[in-house]
Amino acid sequence: MFVVVSLSQEFHSHSVLELLHNLPDLTWSPGFPVHFKGKSEDQFRSALLPFIPYQSTMQKTRLLGAAPEAFSWLDAKPHCLKVRDQDLCGACWAFSSVGAFSDNRCFHGKDAARVTYSEQFMVSCDMGSSGCGGTHYLSAPQKFLKKTGVPTEECVSYKSGPTNITGKCPSKCDDGSAIKLVKSVTFEDVCSNEESIKVALTQGSVQTGFAVYTDFGYYMKGIYQHKYGRQEGGHAVTFVGYGQENGVKYWVVRNSWGETWGENGYFRILRGVNECGIEDACYLSTV
Repeated sequence: MFVVVSLSQEFHSHSVLELLHNLPDLTWSPGFPVHFKGKSEDQFRSALLPFIPYQSTMQKTRLLGAAPEAFSWLDAKPHCLKVRDQDLCGACWAFSSVGAFSDNRCFHGKDAARVTYSEQFMVSCDMGSSGCGGTHYLSAPQKFLKKTGVPTEECVSYKSGPTNITGKCPSKCDDGSAIKLVKSVTFEDVCSNEESIKVALTQGSVQTGFAVYTDFGYYMKGIYQHKYGRQEGGHAVTFVGYGQENGVKYWVVRNSWGETWGENGYFRILRGVNECGIEDACYLSTV
């Protein structure tokens, strides 16, 4: 009889948590997020990309205009936002792009109410990316939305999460009916500077990516800034707003680790200093 032994130890460590609690001037609260309870280091990394996901070959667009001092779609149109859970599949690139696409169609009245579009279809069908293995360019899913489009989640539901298996590109909806694809009009990299991102956010949700370090796996609430640990991978997420608290500027960001993670599925991160590369490349889609 053969016994399979995992060499990957549990991700969370009491010694690391104690170290984080003792750091001076920390602007966020560390802990053991329920989402990763009992998960191994390998399982934590499977939810990330094995590389920094903000490489871009596009020319950047600098959006001009007046942006308010603070703005969040959570306040402006909360009914248009939804937190999803990618689970063990490294599909953050699909969740962040399709999620922003779903948001923006609702913001601009293209859908009568918030419609969740299918991340699974993109994960299984986008040949420019590697499914649960991630993508090197966040522009790849944006190109897929523009050229091919996606059906609704009701048509093709998410299945890769628990299995971490990309799956075959479906030719029909789950119920056997014909797939109807919805496309974006275009997209642009608006990460030319802080003000451009702020202006972009008054127009819609914006897909971005950043480098994830060990301490981010301990984030509970507050304004995140990297303080400890090695780079564990890359991660694609969605800007939905910005603000300031006690003199500290921040972005409001939606994650795809479910509503029980962070601040009801969201987190805040330092703004204007390109924290962990989160302002390197970001994409606003026109719907």
